[in-house]
Amino acid sequence: MVMIKCPETGRAISTGIEMDRERFRCSAVFFSRTYCEMCAATHEWFAKEAWVYETGSPGVGSRSARGRREEAA
Repeated sequence: MVMIKCPETGRAISTGIEMDRERFRCSAVFFSRTYCEMCAATHEWFAKEAWVYETGSPGVGSRSARGRREEAA
């Protein structure tokens, strides 16, 4: 699940986009909007601000795609 950080609360929220890390890493840079139930606002975001959270895998979900790209460089 692709996640973003709510700029109002600082909490992680789901975008509703289901994608694995590899597919997300290889996707084109994109812009999207997500409604946040925590603050009742629609947040605009770019893929570089998001990360993939995969349930059921130990240690997965805490690192952003941006962090992985920086490590690879």
